[in-house]
Amino acid sequence: MAKRYLVLAMLASALWGVSYPLTYLALRLFSINELIASSYLFSVSLLLIVLLLRGYDEKSIIKGLLISPVNYVLVYLYTKLSGGVGGLTALLSSSYIVPLIIIEYVNNKCVNARYVISAVTLLGALYLLFQGYGDSMYIALILMVMNLVYTMALVRVTDADIINFIFGQSLGTLLISYIVMRNLTVPILILNAYYYPLALAIIGNVVPYLLYAEAIKRIGPVETSLTSSIETISSLIASIPIQPLPTNPVAWALLAVSILSLNAQISRNIPARDAPWVMDHREGVLIRGMAQSLNAEFQDLGFINPFVAVFTVRFFGRRKVI
Repeated sequence: MAKRYLVLAMLASALWGVSYPLTYLALRLFSINELIASSYLFSVSLLLIVLLLRGYDEKSIIKGLLISPVNYVLVYLYTKLSGGVGGLTALLSSSYIVPLIIIEYVNNKCVNARYVISAVTLLGALYLLFQGYGDSMYIALILMVMNLVYTMALVRVTDADIINFIFGQSLGTLLISYIVMRNLTVPILILNAYYYPLALAIIGNVVPYLLYAEAIKRIGPVETSLTSSIETISSLIASIPIQPLPTNPVAWALLAVSILSLNAQISRNIPARDAPWVMDHREGVLIRGMAQSLNAEFQDLGFINPFVAVFTVRFFGRRKVI
């Protein structure tokens, strides 16, 4: 089941990656705020049609509105940086994954080795792939903080209806872009080049945000965020008509390791009869109490439990079954 939501997170990342070259091309016809306003006008319209069919949830919409300022900052900066991301910016803006792993350790007193390997290789690959551009430490740090705030906000609103939440977020982002732009001519601009905003509304806003929020709800923020390696690959491949692929073999190897380690099955778990499995957001992570109960059951039968094959990682004096 968890693998299904990991695939959804990867699909969201792939769609975001494809949206970057589209954004770069669209900026030839729109200013940054015009493009944001026009794409989110389509997003709000599409989501409104869905909500008319399935109903509203005012609390979820309000929660989306509250997070929309953070989303606007992220969308604005990523739009501004489309086509010119430096190694430092790519590294720092994605480093919000590190605090997420630290928070995971603080909450669970353990860390999944797959996450550490995937994070280290991903960050190294990003720096190697995007060398050669001018970097702004200020923008990079803002992106890192905003990414962390937005991800943690999604963790806090897992009780919200996702479609209503994304509608509120999109509506708030649209209103902010209009306020910043102070121009109501966006509908006229859309008539001249509607295909870019419409495409970005679908593959850059509505669909990936829905998938990303659902994945965080199901498998947690760390594993979901680490799928950004797919975002990098899809962005580079989609940008081939604009610029050639980077030829750094080490960077590509690190990206491959990041993806493979995220999908690796380190433990082999076979459930016993009438015994529920308790998962801690992540597939393949056994709760210690479950393993102990299985051992006790088999010991009562005169056997040593042969079914629980575990790999243990010692971390600050504690043991983790993964």
